[in-house]
Amino acid sequence: MNRQTHFPLAAIVFISLAPCFHPSAAMAAESMSDMTGPWQLFIDDYLIAGKSNVVRTYHPFEKHPQNPVILPDKPWMDHVVKAGTVLPEEDGKGYRMWHSCWTPGKIDPEHRSRSLYSTSEDGIRWEMPVLGLVPWVDGSLENNFLPQGARPMYTPFNDDPERRYTSMGGCKGGYCVRYSEDGIHWETPPDAQPLTGGGDVANFHYDPNTGRYLGYVKVIRNVSGLRRRCVGFAATKEPESWPPLEVVMAPDDFDDRWVQPDTVQRTHFYGCKVFAYQTMYLGLLEIFRAEDDRGYFHGPVYTELITSRDGVHWLREQGERPPIIELGPPGSWDQAMNYPHGIVVEDDVIKVYYTGSPDHHDVFPIHGAVGLATLRKDGFVSLDSELAVAKVMTKRLLNARGPLRVNYDGSRTGIGGYLAVEVLDADGYVIEGYSKRDCDPLGGDSIDQIVTWGEQKELPTGVGPIRLHFLMKNTSLYSFMAGDDVEVLDEPADPILAALYTFETDEGKSATDVLDTDGQQRIQFRGIAKVDTEADNAAFGQRSMMIGSPFRPLNRLEIEDTTELGTSFTLAAMVKSDDQEYARLFSNYDSSGPINYSELVFDFDPKGKVIAGLRLVCKGIIVESDPVTFADGAYHHLAVTYDDGLVCFYLDGNQVGRKRLPGGEPVVLARNLLVGEDEALGTHEQLTGHIDDLLVLGTSLSADEIRALSKKGAESGLLPIN
Repeated sequence: MNRQTHFPLAAIVFISLAPCFHPSAAMAAESMSDMTGPWQLFIDDYLIAGKSNVVRTYHPFEKHPQNPVILPDKPWMDHVVKAGTVLPEEDGKGYRMWHSCWTPGKIDPEHRSRSLYSTSEDGIRWEMPVLGLVPWVDGSLENNFLPQGARPMYTPFNDDPERRYTSMGGCKGGYCVRYSEDGIHWETPPDAQPLTGGGDVANFHYDPNTGRYLGYVKVIRNVSGLRRRCVGFAATKEPESWPPLEVVMAPDDFDDRWVQPDTVQRTHFYGCKVFAYQTMYLGLLEIFRAEDDRGYFHGPVYTELITSRDGVHWLREQGERPPIIELGPPGSWDQAMNYPHGIVVEDDVIKVYYTGSPDHHDVFPIHGAVGLATLRKDGFVSLDSELAVAKVMTKRLLNARGPLRVNYDGSRTGIGGYLAVEVLDADGYVIEGYSKRDCDPLGGDSIDQIVTWGEQKELPTGVGPIRLHFLMKNTSLYSFMAGDDVEVLDEPADPILAALYTFETDEGKSATDVLDTDGQQRIQFRGIAKVDTEADNAAFGQRSMMIGSPFRPLNRLEIEDTTELGTSFTLAAMVKSDDQEYARLFSNYDSSGPINYSELVFDFDPKGKVIAGLRLVCKGIIVESDPVTFADGAYHHLAVTYDDGLVCFYLDGNQVGRKRLPGGEPVVLARNLLVGEDEALGTHEQLTGHIDDLLVLGTSLSADEIRALSKKGAESGLLPIN
């Protein structure tokens, strides 16, 4: 059943800072696995400047009626055959699959998992040819075994014909590259270095946009205080050498919405199949809900859609996050788990091959087979209108030219919908001859329909950047194509969060935000915190803020309107600690359990005993600076910047650490930021001492800017002082 999930959209603008890659700038190479192209999908708000009367609908893959298409019906399969890489035959006639099975442990104890090779003429009926490469328990070569871990990427651009296929397979210490001329016989370069630091699930993809190999590997991290499976990322142009993995996907609070109170149940990300598709990147994210009393082993696994514009920073589905591949009904062969892998685009259809199982994770013996599910071209998400006329305005599009093609469905309601398009200039004025009245309205259903305006059959030229204004009724809009090298220009951004307190004009229990970029942030003093008018106690100017007491905890400031930090921010202050002990600087923790996804802590330890020196807890994950100490009783400038997942720590203007957290999703907090201590009762993280030039900024300052602030404070001239 092709169930649809609807989520109402507010008329908001989403500004993406990630670059959009274009196939025209990519490495010139033909590849059977290349799914890039010039179509622009409405899968997120990257393209959109404004919209009204539309909902975003997520469309799950439709399962093939003949599923499962591959069964574990060979004697070397221990109830389980798994999906794997699927590619068309090089002559375009049929398909090839590199997949795997489990062999019976009592018969073949040294080889619990085997790599397999199968072929098909139609993608539904699969054959397992005798390869004669790897012996089974009795020495027989009458099987379809491949060398261990062969799941190829088609890479014909290699100068060496023996490297026509590239694979990253399991090896001692991690994952190692292998090369093949035919995808059957594989060789490992003798000096290749493995990609290390990951777990037993990995997906690799050759990115034609950047000419890099992308690796998405299971990693273990503490998230919201619990040990979880996450997704690590590494990229390289030379697959014989890889940089360290950095976590780019981790569960958030909403992923745990199903968890029973007072348990350690939790959500894990088991793995993610990533692929470059049209002008963006898509991921099929495996969601594992661990329901057992240890929160780690037993539960269902299903698949959600995630999206990215660069393969690093990822966005989740809006609303309830419906599965993109649904679990089967009770009693079915795939009722408990599915794991996607092989992705093929054929004509107007996207095909995904997946492993399905009726058993939950950690049930033995587990059973598994291979299924097929399909989706219309670009059909992951649509913007849907109903009776009221809906409007969707794009951002400014540079280099739009030629025919405007649309993928839409005006027949889904049975009432008869229509779609029309106006073409506007960069300022929003309709270009002559391209108004709604000039447009020939479209009905019916088409994945590739040219829009015309009377005699005008192509977009206007010589007018600079344009906007497309879609108007529709009872219609679903999936994507459009306006040339091969369209560049999406960001809209003017709203005023950023900006708050700076120098305390120079303040006294008692009041402080003034001297930045008026987004409207002044109010600050509330709690406990004995107050402005200190003694010039000798200030770092810059004549005044500072005195906070805390070893005998009076819970002294702090609250900075209002600081719940939405966005995709980039800077937190900084001049700090003089009286007791030189570990303390909170910024925090919104409420002491009700582990620091979770919607909470943030930036704390420090001058002696480097409790933490390395500086620490940030953000999106439920802990990252620390390099080991540093500064327990000398003097003022020190402490700062952390967050740039869409990239975290940099600074001490007195010098960078003292660089780590990565998952980017993409903005940092949105449950409560305002507190300074000096948080709501934690029964613990002592009280900052006791003085603070000067307290800064919260909704952008990530550069290393040079942080250095200037540490030397001159607000007098550096970097910040607009009112």
